[in-house]
Amino acid sequence: MIKIVKITLCALLIVALAVPALADGASEKRSTTSKVTGAIYKGGATALESTEGLLTGCLRRTFSLFNPCLDFVKGCANVALIPIEKPLEYVEKAAFKPRQAKKAAAKIPEPQKPEIPQK
Repeated sequence: MIKIVKITLCALLIVALAVPALADGASEKRSTTSKVTGAIYKGGATALESTEGLLTGCLRRTFSLFNPCLDFVKGCANVALIPIEKPLEYVEKAAFKPRQAKKAAAKIPEPQKPEIPQK
């Protein structure tokens, strides 16, 4: 139910932002409302593009520095955690090892009928 509401709101937002852009080139004579919404739309689009460029550049520079560091830390962690991981792996294998079929139980001898002496 919440997904439907989110999808509807996103669609309405897209339509609301697209209407001024589509109406911009529709006629030579524009109303004041059309001019204002067109200016707001263009200003917002320009601001979003510049912000996107700044954020993208910042993220690229940041992660280009941290990726090698993270790889190094991961490699060191693998080596440092071996004494802890090996016993845990052993316990895990022992705990979740498939159980072997139990040995067949010894058969209980059936009682025999007592022999009646013949006269």
